[in-house]
Amino acid sequence: MNTVSVIDTSFDIKITTSYFLSIQLQLDGFSFCVLDPVSNQYIQFNNRPLKPNENILDILEWELSKNNLLVYPYQKIFVLYNTSKYSLIPQALYDKKHHEDYLSFCFSEGVDLQTELVFANKIKMADSICVFKIPLQLSTILDKYFKNIQYFCQATPFIETALLSTPINMAHNHVHIHIQPSGFYFDIIVTSGNNLKMHNTFKYHDKKEFLYFTLFVFEQIKLDTHNTKVFLSGNIEKSNETYALLKKYVKQVEIDNTTKHFKFSGIFKHLSIQNHLNLFNIPLCV
Repeated sequence: MNTVSVIDTSFDIKITTSYFLSIQLQLDGFSFCVLDPVSNQYIQFNNRPLKPNENILDILEWELSKNNLLVYPYQKIFVLYNTSKYSLIPQALYDKKHHEDYLSFCFSEGVDLQTELVFANKIKMADSICVFKIPLQLSTILDKYFKNIQYFCQATPFIETALLSTPINMAHNHVHIHIQPSGFYFDIIVTSGNNLKMHNTFKYHDKKEFLYFTLFVFEQIKLDTHNTKVFLSGNIEKSNETYALLKKYVKQVEIDNTTKHFKFSGIFKHLSIQNHLNLFNIPLCV
């Protein structure tokens, strides 16, 4: 993926205090966008891919210190951290005092309070809490430049948006998959109406492993591969071999390349919206 930087002519540096700034840190790069909440339209987007041997925290520090668009004051600052180290807790069972315990139960390395911070997001539509951890160094860098940052795990906008986008009377099962670059992981959920039936994260190394885990979910939930719709977002294109392989086994596959909840300036016309769909949908989570 190439470096992308686009900005609409409506972007006004005199009124940035009315805009929302969303920043995303993921395994293959750094990106940010600006939403004008008055028009409900995205008017700026920037993506900086990570080169071999580059460190995402070094890139973040450089961008925050050098990129003029990041020095303006904004009404709200959202940071989306992509990680497989998170857990969903039913809200009725959630207790803030046990943040570290939730993650230690799910992951053998637990939480290192010397180098990591734990955050929690409420997923309103799922009546759940997403608990996740981020590097302390990340927070330290961001705190030098911004105040009142709201941190999110990618699972939060992914699940919230999927449930919001499904009609309450829709009885059919739907599968939503957000794909990180090969060699990393993907998030998968199954919805019925606006109810969350299943959620998981799978590490994968190639298209065959991706197919295996996806069909495993179909088998466990007893989904029909001919009639169940699958919506893909993230690191995916129709020309991608992963897409072609999945299409052989699951007949109704679509790339989710838009959001019903926000508008996009004409500058986004040639961009692959699905690659950054979670980033664009963060404002739905506040």
